[in-house]
Amino acid sequence: MRNIRLYAMAAMLLFALSACDNGSSSKTGTISDAELTEREKAILEATANQSFVFDFNAGDEYKELAVWVEKYESGKLVGEVNHISMELKNKGTIIFATSNTAEESDQAIFTVSISSGGSTGSSWNAETVPNEHLGALWGSNHVGEISAGKKLVLASILYSDSEDGISTLSTGFNHDMESHMDELKNYDVVYLLRSEFK
Repeated sequence: MRNIRLYAMAAMLLFALSACDNGSSSKTGTISDAELTEREKAILEATANQSFVFDFNAGDEYKELAVWVEKYESGKLVGEVNHISMELKNKGTIIFATSNTAEESDQAIFTVSISSGGSTGSSWNAETVPNEHLGALWGSNHVGEISAGKKLVLASILYSDSEDGISTLSTGFNHDMESHMDELKNYDVVYLLRSEFK
């Protein structure tokens, strides 16, 4: 019964946020952190452990958007947690949210959603997350408005048992992932939210 309520709350979250799309990304072919209202922030805090929300303006240049979460263990890609692709109508929103299935559980629901032109598509998956003895750090991987033209790293969730603490990925990683893949070896588990406009 708890799982049904959790999925219903996640669906309400996605509907509420997609209905509130303000399309704040002004230039065409760009993506940016969404500016959320207090109500939207409250909905996210009530329904998700962690969330990332981005607005995009595809303009006429891009017709399709793919969003997925890659999982890495000790620097090696072990698979994708979610993958969704959708046709676009100019502006829209991307949402990535995680929520535990139960308070004491190591299972989390990863939800990825795209909303554009009045349509919303979403994908969710149960994922076993690292246990609590690992340090965790969540973060959006860019500030401001960036070009949507290539495969992007939008956000990360990092887990590490390092005694020196845990730090974010470098700015270089965020701009040129392929040249900085060695950074992922510093973490036990990494989840990367990626996107590609086509």
